[in-house]
Amino acid sequence: MEDISENQAQTAVRRFLDEQLEKKQEPDLKALAKLDPTKDTTKITQLDENLAKLKEKYSLEVWMQDAAERMAGQLRFGTHISKGIHPDSKGDNLNFQADNPLPEGLIGSQTLASLPVDANGNAAALPLAAFFETWVDETKDIKIRHLIQAQHPAVKKALSADEEKSNTYFDNFYKALTNPVESPATHERNKQILWPLEEAIAEDNYCTLVPLYPSALTSQFFSSLNNLRFSDENKQARESRKKKSADHQAYVSIPDVAVVRLGGTKPQNISQLTSKQSGRNYLLSSLPPSLDSKQSYRLNKTQTTLFEQRLTQCCSFGLKELYEVVAEQKNTVDVRDARKDALDLIIAGIFKLVETIQTSYTAGWSKDYQLSMAEKYWLDPYRVRLEGEEEFAKNREQSDWVQEIVELFSLWLNQRLQKRFKNIASYFGDTEFTEWQREIEQAIKASLRSGKELFI
Repeated sequence: MEDISENQAQTAVRRFLDEQLEKKQEPDLKALAKLDPTKDTTKITQLDENLAKLKEKYSLEVWMQDAAERMAGQLRFGTHISKGIHPDSKGDNLNFQADNPLPEGLIGSQTLASLPVDANGNAAALPLAAFFETWVDETKDIKIRHLIQAQHPAVKKALSADEEKSNTYFDNFYKALTNPVESPATHERNKQILWPLEEAIAEDNYCTLVPLYPSALTSQFFSSLNNLRFSDENKQARESRKKKSADHQAYVSIPDVAVVRLGGTKPQNISQLTSKQSGRNYLLSSLPPSLDSKQSYRLNKTQTTLFEQRLTQCCSFGLKELYEVVAEQKNTVDVRDARKDALDLIIAGIFKLVETIQTSYTAGWSKDYQLSMAEKYWLDPYRVRLEGEEEFAKNREQSDWVQEIVELFSLWLNQRLQKRFKNIASYFGDTEFTEWQREIEQAIKASLRSGKELFI
């Protein structure tokens, strides 16, 4: 920010005023273009007068004086607003500044390196808030607000041709933006929380907390979520998944997003940032997980392999797809693609189960189970880190247990198909066995490339 010049600040100020003037003059200019110069002289004269008044209003000296002397006193700036709690609240807005970061895993206003500033008050004064948000250098993420808050010398002389006036305007803007509140005022419409202190009941010792709405944080969250969900790249990737010939890319999907509306039909009464969002604020789903007993799977100590009947419940959808493809008994490109998609689903379901077992069971659990050693090496990988398990670790390192897993999977899948299609059970032999081997080997390689630790 130090290298921002006075010329850059002046350019940003002029650009804002030119854009405002252009926006305000647009209706009159359109009306003027439709008039006949010989027949509509009265209307033309009136429109010309309106355009001249607008030009005067949005000149540097006139607009800046109005902004500094009227608008700055009619808006209340802050990162946390009172009206977000209740639209009729007349409590103070505050600018939040945190000295200490939050513990890992928690997010809050202090998570953001830079918070935007919200504003509410007289709607006729909101152009001043828009002025503060004007870019000076977008590549460096610097706005006029940043220069004023930093008391940057480049902006102190950019507000008027008269240096004394410019300094006065700057002081007014700085005071409005920083919003110094020595004794914050609450209001009957604000909520209050009585926080018990030491000997609270006996001594009636409570601290009153008055929560304010963190509109600066929620607006950033709103923008980030919209960018993730509705960016051109995400929409393209989502559409491509329906086209077999397209290049399939991962895309973001955020289900069960709730929307809370602030301000009803007049979100501008809440704040400027709320108005930009049409009053909408997003809430992510925080429901507890829905556990389906059909999808749950637990190993028991007497089973000798993972690849048995119960495993089908972890990949039932993929198996159903595969059964439908096999039932068609065709060998077209579409059928082969559908079979590959079904295999991907089956393998993904098994890998997901394995990841759950690897990460949720306590290391060393397999000592009491009857599984084959290859499956113990696979499902209980962190056992090698335990004291006294050096031989287990050595054997795991020296054996080709991954190949045994590949063969167990291929044999299991053939058995599922033979059981499902008993009239053509003999068809599922070495050729299919080899194909299932190839598919899971490719999936294992893809898993390793992605950094997953399923086969470490």
